[in-house]
Amino acid sequence: MSQQFDSKEQYPISVSSTVLNFEKVLKSGCDILSMQQGLLLHVTGEHIDVIAKAAASLAPNKYLLPPFPVDIDSLPSSQLESCAEVKLWAKQNLSAKDFIIGRIHRVGHYHVVLILANSIEDVDFSYDKGKLSLLDNWLESVLQKERGADDNSLKHAELFEKLQSVANIGVWEVDIVENALFWSSQTRVIHEVPQNYAPELGSAIEFYKEGADRDEITRLVNHAIETGEPWSATLQIITAKGKPIWIENHGMAEMFEGQCVRLFGTFQNVDKSVKLRLELEARQKEVEAAFNERGNLLSRISHELRTPLNGITGMLQAIKFEQRVNIRERKTDLALKSADRLLMLIDDVLDYTEISSGELVLKKNDFCVRAMAEELIDVFKPLCKEKGLRLFAVLSFPENTYINGDANRIGQIISKLLHNAIKFTSRGHISIHLALKEAFNVPNLLISIEDTGEGMDGVTKASLFTPFIQGEKQSAVKGSGTGLGLSIVKQLVEKMDGEIDFRSEMHVGTNFDIVLPVTLTDAKHGLLDHDDALSSSLLTIPLSILVVDDNDINRIVLASMLEKYNFIADEAEDGEVAIQKAREKDYDLIFMDCAMPVLDGVSATKIILEEGLIRSQGSIVAVTANTSEEDREACKEAGMSAFLCKPVDQRNVTLELKKVLLSKSFAIHQ
Repeated sequence: MSQQFDSKEQYPISVSSTVLNFEKVLKSGCDILSMQQGLLLHVTGEHIDVIAKAAASLAPNKYLLPPFPVDIDSLPSSQLESCAEVKLWAKQNLSAKDFIIGRIHRVGHYHVVLILANSIEDVDFSYDKGKLSLLDNWLESVLQKERGADDNSLKHAELFEKLQSVANIGVWEVDIVENALFWSSQTRVIHEVPQNYAPELGSAIEFYKEGADRDEITRLVNHAIETGEPWSATLQIITAKGKPIWIENHGMAEMFEGQCVRLFGTFQNVDKSVKLRLELEARQKEVEAAFNERGNLLSRISHELRTPLNGITGMLQAIKFEQRVNIRERKTDLALKSADRLLMLIDDVLDYTEISSGELVLKKNDFCVRAMAEELIDVFKPLCKEKGLRLFAVLSFPENTYINGDANRIGQIISKLLHNAIKFTSRGHISIHLALKEAFNVPNLLISIEDTGEGMDGVTKASLFTPFIQGEKQSAVKGSGTGLGLSIVKQLVEKMDGEIDFRSEMHVGTNFDIVLPVTLTDAKHGLLDHDDALSSSLLTIPLSILVVDDNDINRIVLASMLEKYNFIADEAEDGEVAIQKAREKDYDLIFMDCAMPVLDGVSATKIILEEGLIRSQGSIVAVTANTSEEDREACKEAGMSAFLCKPVDQRNVTLELKKVLLSKSFAIHQ
């Protein structure tokens, strides 16, 4: 910045490096002493130079003033003590009505003095010598720091370097006139360059990460050069060692006669704090997404539950007064369908929350894949028939093919895809093809489900597996559901390390293809899994059964399922009553609710088994609405032999009856 003035011999003060400090002194002086403008003057014998000024709009737009009309040592401290010549000089050169002159500061053979002035007539003027003295002391301190080439200034420089290192803040300066760049020691450390590294303007900008960060710093610097406005930016650089780090760059411009002559500022390593902030922001977004997701879920569920509930209550009320048998049966069927729909909605919600929370655990067992597939086909055939659709099924594997996997979840995947196909297909057919194929020495279960429905547009395809999102065609379908089904399918497939793909064309149809890695087994005991018939020979075996539940309706429902096979069960409303009944009578089978007042089912089971209050071939079966893995494990540890989820399915009850009857039959014929 030496080009701003003739030479350093003429101006012993390094104006370019101190002008901001001087302006700070002047601005503070104007505020403290209620003056409108401030000037810092460099006085020689021939003329006066304006080194710095505050309130520039009011200060004279020139940097050279005529000399004072009196000797500098005779200058008054204010217009109150001034002679006519000094007042005239102030009026002509400063347009000043009132003015204050500080004390003379000697710098070598030259003098520096500050003047504060008012140019408006009606501004009250108050001269405070104490405040002016403090201002002069501040100015003297600034002058000493800038002129100090002594030990004290060296100590300050060393301290400044240490502070930079501790705070991980460096400083930089660009001399626009000389086209030179300066980096402090800490700035070099942040860039991971040697201390003897000489930065250049062209190469320095290349440290910024290519793209948005480099473009932004270029824009900020150019804007500051043009306007003089400061900047602050958090950007990424790539250090000399290839390490990406976040830095905070603050910069200011020094202007001289409308031109930028210097840029300077700080350069701080903020990598840790920025990464922490980004991590917190990401977590906050996750939390917000979870809250939004929960809100969507509650909103959708509260709406969707009304339809099946209305169907159940409406049909049951109608049945109560219906005398015609055929109409009663039809309304009963409608009520059951509504109940199935309600159960499906509840299952979707439970499955989705379990998967989303990471609590889903696959329960792998050996099972007959053909038996599972045929059972599903039997369920969906009448549903297709109701809509006038044909259902084609191709099972490309031997009849007694057993695999190890989660039969319930695989069945759930197929069921949801078939439900979807039926829902959005109004004519034509639906086909399901299951096959086993080996790839890279790993057997895979291939599932393909095709329909001749409406198909999907591009928007629907893009968000097909996103929860709560449904396409325009889908949302227009009556009872279109929660929008969770396909999301659950995709997550289940991924949980099994499988893959899912689909093809869809508008007005042609949709095809889903799934590949699930499985393990082939030679097991034969899985036949029981999907055989819920009770032979007449088994039904001749007497069973003593106890149903334990604190809810009257739940006990009636379960007792009705047992009455299908002419088994009459005893009942207990809590665990304590169940223990008392078990002490009075030997039971073969106990259906035990888990959550009950007085004494819960898990505790009651432990006592019954510890006291030997159940027959040796008998079993205690958990019947509960609590389906978490922790609840299952608690029931297993208590000694329960099976776990049935509410609402209880007739087939599952039959299966538990069959297990006990077979066990008792084997014991009888031994």
